[in-house]
Amino acid sequence: MNLPRVLGPATGVPWRPVAVLTGSGVGLLLVGAIWSGSPVAGTAVTVGVPLLAAAAAYVLDEAASEAVAAVPTSLRARSMTRLVVAAAIVGVGALALGVGALRSGSSAKAGITVQLVGLTLVAVAASAAARRRVGEPGEAVGGALLALVLALALTHPFDRWVALFPSEPDLRWGVSLALWAAVAVASLTALWVATRDPLD
Repeated sequence: MNLPRVLGPATGVPWRPVAVLTGSGVGLLLVGAIWSGSPVAGTAVTVGVPLLAAAAAYVLDEAASEAVAAVPTSLRARSMTRLVVAAAIVGVGALALGVGALRSGSSAKAGITVQLVGLTLVAVAASAAARRRVGEPGEAVGGALLALVLALALTHPFDRWVALFPSEPDLRWGVSLALWAAVAVASLTALWVATRDPLD
């Protein structure tokens, strides 16, 4: 089997940071699943989810972006091929969250998948927008996203209105799901605009 031909544009993905961040994120989600009754479980999930999103920020990196821009394949088509990798990251994360939900008997753990999707779409939309100026925005976008999420998780500035990173169901769980769904839709729209070919 000719792997480069099967993967197409995804062969240019920087696999090392993607694998390290994905492995770290899934590992933390599984720690949260194994010790679901422990106070460390919530922290592990809160850190694990943005690590997975940070991994997805790297999938649009193109070291040879100037050379690749000259090929007949459109920017959007190349981007969509690479976004399959981001979808796989979300799928692995969702499985780990599902394990946590089964072990804890709480559907809240599975509901965190909406947060994972929202953060991942934010990461890839920001990378797609930054890619118009920088060929490899993954490191900056992933680092900024991780720092922002950890700062919000530690300071809780919006807890009066919404629980941004809930790990247990409460009266505001529905508001959190609605917020992350809205973030996902907005990010998907931004991603569609950012992957438009410059000449379109």
